[in-house]
Amino acid sequence: MSGSVSLDLVAAELGTSPRTLQRRLAEQGLRFWKIVDDTRLSIAGALLRETELSVQQISDRVGYSTPGGFARAFGRWAGMSPTTFRNVSAPGRTDWREMGRPDAHLEIVQHQPKTSRLES
Repeated sequence: MSGSVSLDLVAAELGTSPRTLQRRLAEQGLRFWKIVDDTRLSIAGALLRETELSVQQISDRVGYSTPGGFARAFGRWAGMSPTTFRNVSAPGRTDWREMGRPDAHLEIVQHQPKTSRLES
């Protein structure tokens, strides 16, 4: 994500006030910062799966000020460290988030053999 994200900026882009945006999101059971965090972490997951960027580079790209803060947030979101996520969700593997269960990544570890990155 380039640049910083703020409620004020997004509301202005949508032509509404920050309070109205928050209210409309709340009507749908959503919170602005949860959407921002989920988006950052979803992008981070894609970068971990599809690139060789370091965890620090990914942390910077998705807007975290420190790799440690990013790793903690990613761990809460994915249930594992960024490095473990990269190892179990290499290209060609099932996206465990799409499987609909937070523990689905365990099936990936148990049922799919690890492949070398050199094979692709």
